[in-house]
Amino acid sequence: MKKTFISVAILAALFTTGCQDKEAQAKIEQLNQTVTQLTAENTQLKADLMTEKERVSKMIPAIFVEEDVVFKKSETIKYPKPQPEEEYLPEEGRIDYAISTLKTNIDWLNTLLWEELTRDGNNVPTREQVIQYYQKGFDETRRAMLEEPSLAFETNSWVNFIGQKEKLATFSIGTYDFTGGAHGMGGTRYLTVDLTSHKILKLNDLFDESSLPKVKALLWDNYTQQGTIKDEDTFTSKADFNVSDNIYIDSEGVHFIYSAYAIAPYAAGEPDLTLNWWQLKDLLKPAFKQQNYVKFDEE
Repeated sequence: MKKTFISVAILAALFTTGCQDKEAQAKIEQLNQTVTQLTAENTQLKADLMTEKERVSKMIPAIFVEEDVVFKKSETIKYPKPQPEEEYLPEEGRIDYAISTLKTNIDWLNTLLWEELTRDGNNVPTREQVIQYYQKGFDETRRAMLEEPSLAFETNSWVNFIGQKEKLATFSIGTYDFTGGAHGMGGTRYLTVDLTSHKILKLNDLFDESSLPKVKALLWDNYTQQGTIKDEDTFTSKADFNVSDNIYIDSEGVHFIYSAYAIAPYAAGEPDLTLNWWQLKDLLKPAFKQQNYVKFDEE
């Protein structure tokens, strides 16, 4: 009887141990399934995150701008009243030094505009260096005008936002300097920026060298108003006429901007010779067309 009791106890213990092992194994399997599920979900979340980052990187942001004045200082100097024999001397002189850029809602674009505004050769100065440079120039000009009275001295540089069309944004960098004489001299340089590639579109992004003679012929027709102005009556001769590399593009076409005196008198400002897209369709690089900056009609 005693032996039977011991056998039953042993069997009961073995049975209980077996049940516990099965329960533990079931829990392990359940945990493994949970780990596998969480790993798959984590992998999917990572993939979704990468997809979202790629989508966001390709989004075309709307540009908002505000003027960012880097340096601006002016002063009117009162000179001693000239003697009768010095009637040609001015009674006062004006000094103006200014430089400003644009602050946008896109960091890399702010950097690009600063570089284009301030670059001197391969050197791009810091904001502090520009301020020091302009302050030094202002002080030196003031001393010079006190020693030798003159009417005015002005130097000014700035950035303007022209507009945005989908992934293209156009800016201009203007300069104006007056050091005396009949008038000052200024100029405007245009930048058309691809907001997806962060690249400024240049003339050679639009046309191959082989296409430029045809572009030049179209520009000459525009300049002479399709022959209304005779070649011998133009401000610039046909031999000296060139394709300007100062360009910007919009929905109308490509604007070729010429500096003062290049193809017209100073009073005409900076002439804009515009060629429409329909005129240029067959002259544009295939790579440019593939970017879909312009929607051409299907033939």
